Amino acid sequence: MEPCNDSFASIEGHDRPVGILKRALVNNALAHAYLFSGDQGIGKKMTAFTLAAAVNCRDAGPGGGCSVCPSCRKTTLQGHPDVHLLVPDGDEIKIDQIRQVQDQLALKPFEGTKKVLIVDGAESLNAVSSNAFLKTLEEPPGDVLIILVTAMPDSLLATIRSRCQEIRFHPLPRHTLAHVLMKKRVLSEEDAWFLAALAQGSMGRGLEMDIAQEKADRKEVIDLLSRIPSLGPGEAIALAESFLKDRDRFERLLTIGVEWLRDAVISRVTGDTNLLVYTQGGDRHRQCEELPSLQRILVDMELFFTSRVLLDRRVSVQLVAENLFLKLGER
Repeated sequence: MEPCNDSFASIEGHDRPVGILKRALVNNALAHAYLFSGDQGIGKKMTAFTLAAAVNCRDAGPGGGCSVCPSCRKTTLQGHPDVHLLVPDGDEIKIDQIRQVQDQLALKPFEGTKKVLIVDGAESLNAVSSNAFLKTLEEPPGDVLIILVTAMPDSLLATIRSRCQEIRFHPLPRHTLAHVLMKKRVLSEEDAWFLAALAQGSMGRGLEMDIAQEKADRKEVIDLLSRIPSLGPGEAIALAESFLKDRDRFERLLTIGVEWLRDAVISRVTGDTNLLVYTQGGDRHRQCEELPSLQRILVDMELFFTSRVLLDRRVSVQLVAENLFLKLGER
């Protein structure tokens, strides 16, 4: 296989972050420390390892590493002796972990030209480990590249953030994510657009979701919500009681309910099915059209949001469900 010298080409939808890093590589102007911030699962860690591969690739080009040399392959498989990954031990990154990586970084590169440290979940640094890590950022040992990866940059010490060049990763556009999912998961266009909507810009979520289960959940919830207006008060209370010991199922109902009502609003206002979460299923769209006035749909949506708030305040699942089902039945 011929080297492509463009390993960053595999990172889709993040043109600005990739452009910054590629220019820094070409101009030999990499910062000693970067902070990759953005939502969970959108490609920050993948980009960090791609950068790590590029700095140690012996046949690197303007587009990054070659992707095929032993150094690039080892980095991709997270087995390169000069590329270190630091992740939380339980809920925190502890002082002993920081001391261990400090010892590793103090050594000369074993195979590559640069030591690389990737801290995935950097928000997990506790007070003690943060202060210890700050010393490494202030006085990096030798030729070291440090990449912090986090979905919560504001939780880091200001002194740590100030010593890193922050690169913000934004959620992938739906069409971009759908295109990638079609290739990686061999999905139909409709299924890919469906998962892309649910993933909300996160490649990680899109790749992990069970599409059959997601469809089954929506069918179950939408069928249930469609029945509620015809239930009497006693039946609505009995239905609420069925969720007493299944909080997760009720939370799922709330999430899908809001999604369904959102689709109803979009269908009413624009008629553009490409904007819907679930572009399949003519019966579902007809259900959206059969819902009452737009004002009533918005009122119902507020009921779902209120139910979510009550659950977060630890109100009984059964009481929240009873309130929701009884009010949904008031037509």
